[in-house]
Amino acid sequence: MAKWPKQSMVDSFYGNPRGENGEVDPDWLSDNIIRIAPPWKIITAWDFKPVKSIKVHKKCADSLQKVFSIIWNNAGMQQDKINEWGMSLYAGAFNFRMMRNGTRLSMHSWGCAIDFDSARNSFGDKTPNFALIPQVLEAFASEEWTWGGNWRTPDGMHWQAANI
Repeated sequence: MAKWPKQSMVDSFYGNPRGENGEVDPDWLSDNIIRIAPPWKIITAWDFKPVKSIKVHKKCADSLQKVFSIIWNNAGMQQDKINEWGMSLYAGAFNFRMMRNGTRLSMHSWGCAIDFDSARNSFGDKTPNFALIPQVLEAFASEEWTWGGNWRTPDGMHWQAANI
């Protein structure tokens, strides 16, 4: 049995985040979204401001912490290596929104997706930088997170705790 649900089953696994008027349900939000922090320093990929913690669903938080621990160990616990790989450039996690050019909610809406280093791993880029960093790919794969860099239209910055 897979660790994570199929995208079509995320409501039954993570709960329904939809509230009124196209907004996130505030009760769902307070019951399910928690903050975690990687063991290295991160900054926003768009304005390079420090980020203290990341909002994710409580059901995938421990798994993501394990991924971060593996990545940190693979980097020799060196911030310079994390920076080189692009794992210090946080590009988003929980965000209640629609998929890009879509009519369905993004996996970010359930807090089960995370993005890093959007500049070097942009949506549609068939040669994402993370493809060259097995230490990162293997860490996410060890916890069965799906990487968007393998999709028909690649999204190399994106990992999700949901299967296609």
